[in-house]
Amino acid sequence: MNTRIFKIALVLIITFNVSCKKAEVKLAEFKYADLPKAVNCNSGYDDLLSEALYAFEQDIVNKYDPKTKNKLRAYRAYISNYISNRTALEQTVTPHTKAVYDVLKSKQELWDGNHLNYNSTAITCIIDSIKDKGLQQTLNALKSTNSMNSEIFAPPLRSNTSYSRDTNLATFIALDLFYSKFNTIDFTTVDLSLNQPKDQPIDFNKRPVNAPVKQQKEEDHTGHNHN
Repeated sequence: MNTRIFKIALVLIITFNVSCKKAEVKLAEFKYADLPKAVNCNSGYDDLLSEALYAFEQDIVNKYDPKTKNKLRAYRAYISNYISNRTALEQTVTPHTKAVYDVLKSKQELWDGNHLNYNSTAITCIIDSIKDKGLQQTLNALKSTNSMNSEIFAPPLRSNTSYSRDTNLATFIALDLFYSKFNTIDFTTVDLSLNQPKDQPIDFNKRPVNAPVKQQKEEDHTGHNHN
């Protein structure tokens, strides 16, 4: 009898593990894997957090400064629009960024319901790694009093551009002011492909193909009288 119970329990455990593996969400493509690592938190998904940052930056550059592609200008525009509740995420999010979000959402420790979990191990590490110590202290003070939220955090960023030099702060902005707001979007009614940039990036490794030299058409002298 004990042997039978053991076998049943073993089968249940194996079935549970297999089903968990099947349910695990993975990102099909890392478009920015060759860029520097954004955070170093040993979360087990630091590479995903880096991808999340660079995908966010690409989206806001495409939305707010598609011609000159100035990242700082795009950040300022996004933060300003966020504070004014005019981000229009439905017109900003691209299919790749949505795919990144789907994987982020599967990391349960990152979230407290539909909100970012500021006390999670990964977010705590990111905040503690922010270079601007004044801003870092403010964030930790808000956390300690359970009063941290993006509406309080965003306004000071209008006069603080250290995110342009600090990928930890930039990652926190991406997670808190961008991805955590995706829960307000009904993606079944949005065509994200419309947000793809119209112009394709230049491939500097691609050699131009030499156009064939046009041969001059020889003049037909038939029937002409030449002396």
